[in-house]
Formats: sequence, C-alpha cells, structure tokens
Amino acid sequence: VMEREVPAYSCRVMGDAKHWRKCLEVATKIHNERAVEDDERVSLPNVPADQSGWWVKKNSVAKAGEIWSEYCSQRPWLAPTPGGEVSLFMIRNREMIVDAAVAAASLGDCFDDENTADEALREVIQVLLEWDVYFDQSSEEETAQPLSESGLRMALFAAEEM
Repeated sequence: VMEREVPAYSCRVMGDAKHWRKCLEVATKIHNERAVEDDERVSLPNVPADQSGWWVKKNSVAKAGEIWSEYCSQRPWLAPTPGGEVSLFMIRNREMIVDAAVAAASLGDCFDDENTADEALREVIQVLLEWDVYFDQSSEEETAQPLSESGLRMALFAAEEM
C-alpha cells in the first residue's frame, strides 16, 4: 500500500527491488536464526526477471515533481523537494553518519578520517539540495553534477546503510 498511496515514497522510489529483497533477506535470516527445528526454516525463492512488477518502475521526473508538490502543499514543514528533505535528514544526523562511515573504514570500506567523511557528506548534501533543478526541466534527462570519488563513496554508503 505504501508504495502506491504515500506520495513522498512513490514520487521517486516506488519500492526499489534491490532494497525490498534485502529487507526480505534480513527478515528471513532473523527468522531462521530463531527457528528451533529445520522444518521451521524458510528460504526466499528466486524471482524470475519477467515477473518484476510495478514496484520497479520509476516515475517520470515531471510526475515526481507533481506528486511531491501535492504532498508538501499541505505540509509546510517539509522541504520543497525530496532532495531537500533527504538533505535535512542528513544534516540533522551528520555526526552519526560521519561516525558510521569512519567506523566502516576500519573494515576497509570508506573513509580514513572524520574530515574526509564530513567533506564527502557535505558534497552529497549539496547535490541533493540542487535536486529541484530536475523538477524545473521539461525533459526527462537528469543532469546532476558528478560526485567526487569520496562523494560517490558517501552516497553509496548512505544508500546501503541508511
């Protein structure tokens, strides 16, 4: 229901199949760890590519702008774009995100120090704040400013960990 009815969600994401699958994998793992006997264990079936449904489809840029505008018109506390709303979340949780990124570096994943992670997070936030450009374009072409290598690593870290 959320994927179809909540504009803030459906305006761009509409249930990314990769993340839905990851949630199911985590839930299955937790279930199987708690299972007492083998017959209580479950597994996820493979999903044939031709059976991917509406949740994988991405709304057009114009449609996404319309949906978000409608959604936030009755909620003056929201940012005027989804990118602005994500930016607010990242700013409010900046210290936690930077600390987590640096901690992940000990596993060889991300950043050497807090300054590098903080700078990368600021770069990602800047790109998100410029997201409103997409809603003003009449074409479907998205022309985002490319991220630096550390900015890209932060964006990937945030997408996987948040």
